[in-house]
Amino acid sequence: MTIQEQEINQYNFQTILSLNNQLIRLKKLDDIFEYTSAYLTKDIGIKKIKITIDKKDLYKNYEEDKKLSSKSFFLKLNDNDELKVLLPYSSEAELENITASFKIVKTMFEIISQTIYNKYLEFRLIEMTLKDSLTGLYNRQFVDEYLKSSLPLSQRESKKMAFLKVGIDHFKAVIDEFDYNVGDRVLKELANSLAKTVRTSDIVARIEADEFLVILHNVANEHNAILVANKIIENFKNVKVVVNESTNQTLMKTICTGISIFPDDANKIEEIFRSSDIALYEARNKGRSQCYKYKKDDEAIELF
Repeated sequence: MTIQEQEINQYNFQTILSLNNQLIRLKKLDDIFEYTSAYLTKDIGIKKIKITIDKKDLYKNYEEDKKLSSKSFFLKLNDNDELKVLLPYSSEAELENITASFKIVKTMFEIISQTIYNKYLEFRLIEMTLKDSLTGLYNRQFVDEYLKSSLPLSQRESKKMAFLKVGIDHFKAVIDEFDYNVGDRVLKELANSLAKTVRTSDIVARIEADEFLVILHNVANEHNAILVANKIIENFKNVKVVVNESTNQTLMKTICTGISIFPDDANKIEEIFRSSDIALYEARNKGRSQCYKYKKDDEAIELF
């Protein structure tokens, strides 16, 4: 029996298998990483861990610390770079503990790595069904599911939500003048602009070909929503889309925004989409770069 095998026996190989069985039962990646981190802290005394899968950092609860970045053990488990483990340390005591436990930790991750990667594949599969493949934003299916829980919660807490339907002015003209590749660039630039303009807690989704939906949480009143809508319009007005890379020709587009407030204007999902559609229709009737707040009197408008 080798020294490593003796070390693993002393640690209790069965305990690692029990950990793996527990991870299999967990559904979310964050839960898996939290459970693994808690396990290492309690049983081995390793307080910090960073896990990266497929070159994407998925351990959201780990706080980046520049002081630790140059002081860490790096554990690569396979040649495909599917899963990497970083064990940072900030003191000699932590370094000694990691050094003494390194073989045990490495064996542990060799056992649980496939479970973690399988959960990652499940995560990616679910993400693909809820996100738009072109822009990376959420899609209509996600919004429908999201509102089923967020609307009742906002109603219980007596908080308003604003729904901003965003449409690109004369988008078909872009396709006719150039091609679908340029059209896709416009959509991507708008997606980036929307995501940068609103808070990280807000939701941005692409729900139709050239139309997006921004969901603002905890809005005090319609004036706040109008301010955000105008900011969205102005920010995108300054975005330059490269049409021809060789000549550096650029295209500048504009957008309109229709606003609906929950629960003032609508309190059901289908009503929210209808009222924001009507508001966007009215905004576009006013011209380019316009926003419009939905009014009950607008119900007589013919959308088609």
